[in-house]
Amino acid sequence: MSPGSSEVEALRDVPTLADIRIDDQQMASFEEFRATFAASAGEAAAERLTLGCVVRLDRGFPLVAHQGGVLRAEHAVAFAKRDRGCGDALPAIGDIVAVRIDPAHDFGVIEAVMPRRTSFARWRGKNRGERQVLAANVDRILVVQPLGGGRQTGSFLRDRIARALVLVHDCGAEPAVVFTKSDRASDDEIADALRVAQALAGSEARVLVSSATEREGLAEIRALVPPHTCAMILGESGAGKSTLLNALLGHDALTVGAVRERDDKGRHTTVARVMCKLPGAYGVIADAPGLRSMTLLGHEAGLARAFPDIAQVAEACRFRDCTHTHEPGCAVRAAGASGEIDPIRIEAALALASEMRVSAQSLDPDVRL
Repeated sequence: MSPGSSEVEALRDVPTLADIRIDDQQMASFEEFRATFAASAGEAAAERLTLGCVVRLDRGFPLVAHQGGVLRAEHAVAFAKRDRGCGDALPAIGDIVAVRIDPAHDFGVIEAVMPRRTSFARWRGKNRGERQVLAANVDRILVVQPLGGGRQTGSFLRDRIARALVLVHDCGAEPAVVFTKSDRASDDEIADALRVAQALAGSEARVLVSSATEREGLAEIRALVPPHTCAMILGESGAGKSTLLNALLGHDALTVGAVRERDDKGRHTTVARVMCKLPGAYGVIADAPGLRSMTLLGHEAGLARAFPDIAQVAEACRFRDCTHTHEPGCAVRAAGASGEIDPIRIEAALALASEMRVSAQSLDPDVRL
């Protein structure tokens, strides 16, 4: 089904299937699924299967880009039945899917989700043990953090960036830190923020400063998203995600909300998860609603990947259960004192590790990792 007239303007930036990277494993999985589908549903039904990509999730049916254009699609009945092999893997933004298109029907039918290269997920609730996938097949995640506002310094800034980096590394994507609203900050504030972010992200990670108002840093951000790659913007409400994406696109594609002065927080102005094709020779950016918080549950692997130097040095601690706070013979504290590891990294890693230990106790026993 073609989008209605009310959707035309909203879909002007939606990528085509040619903009999306589909890897060999996904292609092979599609062919395998098609053969299985033909055996159960018949060759005529299998011939209507095609590869697609979920490019928009909102309150309606998923929007899927395929070779013939875009269409709304519903989920096959099998997605509601975990014993049929679909599990809880409902399609997320960026998912490569097998979609059945019947010219006689208005909607396509998503029959299966192909294997994900990466999967950005978080826990939903403390006791249910459910993971919510926010985006799939993302190559780079832009950790967006606003400057100014009176609260974006010191341990607050360190905590925000560090926990986002843990989530990114757990996903398997490449991180970059993008500061927004630089027009609100002094040179000293910007310098301090850059120092903290670079220490946390590592010397090889990109850390950029931007201002949508001043059109600063936009070219550098676009360069982080080369053709046939997908980046995702990650940030809390009020971070300036939608404003940044509008600036990158060159027009107002997303609604922008006001930010409260008392705490520099914003409302959830982004209600849809949508992929946008950047104009020119660039790739695709996925936007999602801002996160009220970034709770860390079950992200121990991401913590180790975000701070590999600390994990490696910790192997030399005298005690295997060293907390790196007071024990004698602690190699991590020694590395911080000698300058081998930046103390900012150690403080951030220890704070998040402690939080995760406490949070893990709130999980049901059958979902603890």
